[in-house]
Amino acid sequence: MNAKKFCLLFFLLLLGVKISLSQNKINSRLFYLKPPLYDSKSKISKVNFSAFRVLISVPKDEREKFYGEVVYKKLKIKPLEEFFKTPTINEIQKKIELDFKRLGASQTQTANQPMVVINPSVEIFYPKVAGFVNGKSFAKVRLHFTALKNDSLVMNNTYESFYLTNGLDNDFEGQLDMTVAAGINVTLGMALRMTLDQFYSDLNLALHQPVGIITISGRVTNAKTGTGIIAMVQFKSDSNYTATATAEGRYTLQVPLIKNYAVQVSCHDFITISQQLNLSSATFKVKQENFALQPIERGRVVSLKNVLFYMGTTNLLQDSYAELDGVVTFLKENQKVKIELQGHTDNQGDAQKNMELSQQRVDRIKAYLVLKGIKPNRISGKGFGGTRPIAANKDEEGRRLNRRVEFVIVKR
Repeated sequence: MNAKKFCLLFFLLLLGVKISLSQNKINSRLFYLKPPLYDSKSKISKVNFSAFRVLISVPKDEREKFYGEVVYKKLKIKPLEEFFKTPTINEIQKKIELDFKRLGASQTQTANQPMVVINPSVEIFYPKVAGFVNGKSFAKVRLHFTALKNDSLVMNNTYESFYLTNGLDNDFEGQLDMTVAAGINVTLGMALRMTLDQFYSDLNLALHQPVGIITISGRVTNAKTGTGIIAMVQFKSDSNYTATATAEGRYTLQVPLIKNYAVQVSCHDFITISQQLNLSSATFKVKQENFALQPIERGRVVSLKNVLFYMGTTNLLQDSYAELDGVVTFLKENQKVKIELQGHTDNQGDAQKNMELSQQRVDRIKAYLVLKGIKPNRISGKGFGGTRPIAANKDEEGRRLNRRVEFVIVKR
């Protein structure tokens, strides 16, 4: 056989193999049904919707808005084909309807029975199958819900969960012989279950909430990695209300619906967050507040946004003390940390006087921290006047940003 005939025969053989593989792919789609979404059972307790008729709207598909978002490490969300027995949106709606039936919600409305309408939106519904025993398959689900009780809005929250095999969430590890299609449905089923359970718990609180009480829930995460951290969450007013976030960073607090709270979120090896929360305009029974804590790193700059002075003086405004107390908590929980306080002004007025004023304000803050029990040798301070602006001084907004107090981690 000459070379030309051999090449032609080899080409025809390859073409036959390609046609055969393509045909097998088509046949697999024709003769093997895709499985339905994995039915992971709810793990919540003490939730009962028997007093309500619940109507689930067709979920709004918002996934396209979030294509390109990083879902896990460096992997970004991209469009995926529908991989369920029925389309994604229908599967999710069926799942929620079945859950409410299991949780006691009425199927038909009776006299004087409140109607609850749930409007879901699907933002992220993304799987990646990389092997179930030695690999790390995962899925991430993010849904937004509004809930109306007799046409009155009681919830407007977003819920997100991440399920990872061979990780912390190992309720289901799969089998060696599991198909990719089944694996996709399992990981998404697990992530969806975790997301929905968060929503059901909050909705139950919202529908049964006593008058004058609001539930605050959310996550505390590592600002660098996005992972949950065990942290102390405190809401302070005339009384203190405290919750400890779980290993996934989730917390829930029920507090009286009063005007202002000083919020403090702390965790060892992380920089404490202190801020004010005004609830005077809150219209929901459940409100989400998420917090991202920065890990302690040398050189890290922390802005004390709520530490303010009366104009031209070293006298602190009353609202400043909550954030300064957060600095005290942070330093007491992290005994090896040393900080440098830095004071800044805008460029208005005499430059030398601004330099002196910024130093006096730093000294005033240090004195307060020492009074609260922090050793003086752990705090240094310097006033920079208007020499280090972070915004243009052309208008009041820029000048307001430049008038600030910060601290820098100099030793950890």
